[in-house]
Amino acid sequence: MSIGKLKAHFEGGGGRWNLLLGVLLALCGQHVNAGCVVDNDDRIEINISPESRSWGDFKGQQLIPASRVYKCQEDAGRYLMITLGATQWTHSTEVKDTYIFDNYEPEQCSIQNSKSFNSYSALRTKANFSRQFKFIRNCFDMRVIDIAGAPIVAKEDQEYCQIERRPDGALILRGDMCFLKIRGQNQFAVQPILKNECLEADYLESMGIQAQDIYGNINILTTGDDTGYSADVENIGSRAMHVNITPNANLLNLSEDFGTGVPRFTTHYNINADWGELKIKTDFENKTDIDLSFFVSNLAQEKCEGRVCTSSSNFTQPFVGQVELYKLSGVKTPKLVEEWWDGGLVPPNWQGFVKGIRYRVDDAVVAAGGRYRLVATFQDPTDDYAIFLSGLRQMVLRMYDVTGSTVGIDNLPAISTLQTLGAIPEFTGLVPLNQNNQAVDLAETLKGLESIISSTVWPPYYDSVCDGAKCLKLGKRKFHQRLVMEFTVRRPRYEGEEVGIEDVRMQKISPIFNSYPMQKAEFAKLRCGE
Repeated sequence: MSIGKLKAHFEGGGGRWNLLLGVLLALCGQHVNAGCVVDNDDRIEINISPESRSWGDFKGQQLIPASRVYKCQEDAGRYLMITLGATQWTHSTEVKDTYIFDNYEPEQCSIQNSKSFNSYSALRTKANFSRQFKFIRNCFDMRVIDIAGAPIVAKEDQEYCQIERRPDGALILRGDMCFLKIRGQNQFAVQPILKNECLEADYLESMGIQAQDIYGNINILTTGDDTGYSADVENIGSRAMHVNITPNANLLNLSEDFGTGVPRFTTHYNINADWGELKIKTDFENKTDIDLSFFVSNLAQEKCEGRVCTSSSNFTQPFVGQVELYKLSGVKTPKLVEEWWDGGLVPPNWQGFVKGIRYRVDDAVVAAGGRYRLVATFQDPTDDYAIFLSGLRQMVLRMYDVTGSTVGIDNLPAISTLQTLGAIPEFTGLVPLNQNNQAVDLAETLKGLESIISSTVWPPYYDSVCDGAKCLKLGKRKFHQRLVMEFTVRRPRYEGEEVGIEDVRMQKISPIFNSYPMQKAEFAKLRCGE
């Protein structure tokens, strides 16, 4: 893999290497070559409770399994590069980057065509990222041992890394990127170690770390040298990390307390939304793909007690609704032609586009020249999310029936987003989905979905939906927001093109967020870099 494909470039500091190990690494999985191979365990899920000074995975177990690097004979003489960076989503949940330096700078953008949002700001997003990065860099060391007991060759004082040798032969790595010399007999075990001081509320407060969701990525690469400037780079493994720091119950309403080791989550919901772009592909005979997106905002007021602050928007929240497609033309009353649940997960302190599941129907549900209405209704975030996951299960089964025994991850965008973003314990079925356009095992995928559906850990049952200081008890109304869109379908100009969407009219109805009446409209979009 070339350095260009790794999205690496030189930036600032006399050409210091800024390695944006982005979504490409997350999707590429293990690099297929004759050199080192990486075996990763499941993605890392950690919950920290400063109030009880405890940590563990979502089962309360205090162990982070190591990644294994072996079969390195062909890479002998090269270097193993190990990084742990902070992850940040771009303007869409489809794309994320991992930064190994604290140099994330969001684009300057403005929101256009939205009737729900007058402004767009990335200030909270940048502050959220800085806290993520500070936590990851100060609270984790990387421990490396040779499983067979062979000595590990490495410079102890590197430009971007300090290495401590332990009596048992282990190396403790601290820094942005660390390099080890590869010898043919090496079999490395690479393991992140959580520092005990990061369980202390006072220590987290001293660093300015809030209770929040934190996302990172461990990346393992081979390089031609140990300078950090080599263009000879190959990604051989990537592993996602999610840390949830439980907020103080005096600051935010939390889910039920089931005892130490069981995570608790905020029960205030605050996702506000508007329509994003609608795309439809169909042959008008046997198949229709409906690709929805929503522009969403996960920005809530901060609550503070002394110098300790947090917010319900410091955490990922689900945004899923019931979508109904009606035919308006040629009928006396609107005719329901298709129904499904759509949406995704919204990153912390973030505004952007949530991409839907690319809903596929083995039928022609729209006709050229026809007039249609889409209605997206958002009722209970937790129940809607559970129905959504059950629908994904059926969609996966239908896709296997249509395409055969394998499906590429590019056909399952919603599932890949669930893996990299949500608080999802036990989702082992997504390990194969790390490989773009590679085979996905049906049994493992279904097993993973079933484990999420049966999970009682996340998401919590939200008791209120809030817009600033104004809150509404969930269940008091039939929905917290409903989006309506009417449009006319135009036949595509050539085969394979999306159908044209014309004469678009939109409406939003909400008892808590700003509503707007049915009116002529364009799809919301971000205009950046101007």
